[in-house]
Amino acid sequence: MASDVAWWPARAPEASRERVAVVSVSYNTRELTGLLLWSLRRIVNWPGLEIVIVDNGSRDGSAELLADAEQAGFCAVLANDVNRQHGPGLNQGISWLASRPGPLPAWIWILDSDVIAARPDVLAAALGGAQIDRAALVGESQWDPWHQIEGFGLYSLLLDPAQVWRPGIGPFTDGGDPSFDLLSSAARSGLRPAAFPFTADGHVIHRGRGSLAAVFEGGDRSHPLYDWATGHHDPHFGGIPGAGRRYQEILREFRTETGQHPAARLRPPRPLGRGGLQAG
Repeated sequence: MASDVAWWPARAPEASRERVAVVSVSYNTRELTGLLLWSLRRIVNWPGLEIVIVDNGSRDGSAELLADAEQAGFCAVLANDVNRQHGPGLNQGISWLASRPGPLPAWIWILDSDVIAARPDVLAAALGGAQIDRAALVGESQWDPWHQIEGFGLYSLLLDPAQVWRPGIGPFTDGGDPSFDLLSSAARSGLRPAAFPFTADGHVIHRGRGSLAAVFEGGDRSHPLYDWATGHHDPHFGGIPGAGRRYQEILREFRTETGQHPAARLRPPRPLGRGGLQAG
């Protein structure tokens, strides 16, 4: 797994706190990925934000949308010919950041492709808490029913790569929970975590089951997950009251503004409503 991983440079100059890189993995979630990208550029107030999307061989138009977005300067795209799965895709995106020339980000913000940023202050609030706690990882607490422990949700996870992305802690793994080994090894190494209510306070909205929805809507009955997706593709929004309603409001604005060509019509961020969009 780690053979193609590039670890964070041990002697890299200290990065500015303002430099944050989003890493997200996309697979046949065209509109969801476009909505994520739009929300990051239109809603989040963070000038030092860059976005890296790893596309795992999508065949639904995602690859073309992302190519347009990259050409317009809204993100960097790492396009795979095949589906490398979620964990290896995250490793690919972070390794690309670690090995490219130029300034490095101080933080990496991992987001699922079916998440949207819903408040302008999300990074200011989350990183403010990290600074107070001197944390290397910032995530939302959730119960892990498979391991019977409290953990962090991977749908929105901030990590300090200078502390986390090194041998003995990373990388992400393949399978059902790509972050379990990384979070466990970080805890054993004494790295400090900070809990932050990403979804509970409406900073982000996690649709949930976004990949299953894409499988169902694609109508490909030969897909190995199609039968499961037919009964498990409805959004759950993390069980947060009001999140579904707010998600639909943001989705309508996205569709109204971008039409069929979201990458071509992205514009600089501006506030949407008083205090930003919240899921309360």
